[in-house]
Amino acid sequence: MSSTRAGNPDALIESTGVSVVAAGSRDSASGSPDPVSVMACPGGPLLVRGDFEVFDADGTPVPKNRETVALCRCGGSKIKPWCDGTHKLLKRSSATD
Repeated sequence: MSSTRAGNPDALIESTGVSVVAAGSRDSASGSPDPVSVMACPGGPLLVRGDFEVFDADGTPVPKNRETVALCRCGGSKIKPWCDGTHKLLKRSSATD
């Protein structure tokens, strides 16, 4: 899977089959696009902040109701693409093995 969705150069990341694309809205004061930031939490999710859209692997928009979301990177979340904290349990169980 490429780092852009359908050739869209505004695609920021792809994680477990999910694309995050800057929505392209403009800040009326400066005329520049609203910033979007992606932060990888060590051992945890990707935190995405700003004006963006989330798409599944088929290109279908995934509804979101926040400007900041946590995307699952461990693959264990029961509410994918969102993080539900399962990575904390996986880390503990693997530490005892």
